Amino acid sequence: MITEDQKSFNEADNRICQTTKKELKDTIKQLTARLEASESKLRDVEEFYSERLNNLNDVLFSVDADGYFTYINPAIKNITGYDVEEVIGTLFTKHVHPDDVPGLLEDIIKTVAGEHKPYMFRIIKKDGTISYVHTTSRPLIKNGKFVGINGLMVDIARLKRVEFKLKEERDKAQKYLSIVGVIILAIDKEGKIKLINNKGCELFGYQEHELISKNWFDISLPEEFREKGKNDYLNLMEGKIKILPYFEAPVLIKNEIRTFAWHNIFLKDDDDNITGVLSSGNDITEQKKAEEALVFAKFISDNVHRTKRQFLSNVSHELRTPLNLIIGYSDLLYEDYAGTTNEGQKQYLDIIKRSGNRLLLLINSMIELSSIEEGNIRIDIKEFSAPVIIKDIENSTLPMAKKKQINLEFELDENIETIHADKNKIKTILYNLINNAIKFTPENGDIKISISKDEKMLKVSVKDTGIGIEKYDMDKLFQPFTQIDSSLSRKFEGAGLGLMIVKEFVEMHCGNIQVESEINKGSNFTFVIPLIPEKHSDHL
Repeated sequence: MITEDQKSFNEADNRICQTTKKELKDTIKQLTARLEASESKLRDVEEFYSERLNNLNDVLFSVDADGYFTYINPAIKNITGYDVEEVIGTLFTKHVHPDDVPGLLEDIIKTVAGEHKPYMFRIIKKDGTISYVHTTSRPLIKNGKFVGINGLMVDIARLKRVEFKLKEERDKAQKYLSIVGVIILAIDKEGKIKLINNKGCELFGYQEHELISKNWFDISLPEEFREKGKNDYLNLMEGKIKILPYFEAPVLIKNEIRTFAWHNIFLKDDDDNITGVLSSGNDITEQKKAEEALVFAKFISDNVHRTKRQFLSNVSHELRTPLNLIIGYSDLLYEDYAGTTNEGQKQYLDIIKRSGNRLLLLINSMIELSSIEEGNIRIDIKEFSAPVIIKDIENSTLPMAKKKQINLEFELDENIETIHADKNKIKTILYNLINNAIKFTPENGDIKISISKDEKMLKVSVKDTGIGIEKYDMDKLFQPFTQIDSSLSRKFEGAGLGLMIVKEFVEMHCGNIQVESEINKGSNFTFVIPLIPEKHSDHL
């Protein structure tokens, strides 16, 4: 029989059990809800990372301690052409170029040992072609035991193509640098060699790797110039002095000091900051020696010419005085001032007089030549009558023309009334040209002297029907002491100074002279000078 107390206890116990079951049910419900939420979050996280891992362009991978792939993301297909399923469970060396396997294993050993060692190697793609990848990895350690490797693989095939292209361009540029016969040199702000071509290495007797990073000034400059060279370069890099695009400097090569000509430009970075200097250097030692020899030779030549001119001047002046006396007294004897002379004596006196005059003309020409070369001939520009000077020249040259029965014709432009020039020199020019034409024109020939205007120039032409001049002889015409026919048996007399003086006097008037000629048909000497000279030299 159940007592009241037992009944009460049982009722209480039932209430407690019911309460506990309800709380337990609620707790289980709460835990289930939390678990479901956590699982949902975990799925979201997994989906988040899975989505990103699967969409990566780079390959994430894991291999176990035996080298078999345990995980790889889908990017592997973009690089190798293999699907994930074809790679999982395969040995990683299966996909590596055989020649790169030894080096890759060495790098993996360093990675397992704790050294962070990125490495690059070639892979064999599914279609058999070769590509390049760059890999970084870390060891997986569990309970102190190595269990595998996690890593990241990047496709660098495009980068390698660019690298190969750059290498090709660099090799091509290096060939260009190597083939040139000058030093090509690049030095940094401290004066250290960053680039030097084969020519530079050859001259200094070093290999390229022996010169790179060496101080250029320590290697190239003689000791007495070294410190100054370094200081000047430091000032250049600090902007205290300007770069010289070209300069000459001594260079020490194999214990011999040579002279080099340098062309220089600044090297700059992307921000336009100076990073050094690029130079090309050419050995001009022999050229400088040749120049010095030429200077010395010119000095000797000038002394010789100066001595010759002084000699000619002195001799000419010494000869002119007795010649004037010879000519003067010959005239007196010819005119019977010292008694009666017969016809035979007069013939001899005429020969003496004509020979004296020829010699005097030569001496006067030599004096003029000497004065021209010494720069002592002065030009005196004045206005004078054109018809008057033509009449003077005609009177001087007509007797010579008549002896050879040459028709001498003067044609003056009626618009030319006056000439602005040095009167005496113009007379000398005309006299020498006409005398030259008479000399080389056969008997019964024609000579025409034309004076006209050509814009702002006075144009004078002396045209003859003489023997003419060969084309290859033209250059000899205006050279002193030179004649076309230089043989001892030549027909035509003269010292070869007349045309040279003509050319000098024309050029003193800021003009020029030209010649047109044809063998056996005659010559035409034409010179032009300004009608009204704007500028003229006081002396040559």
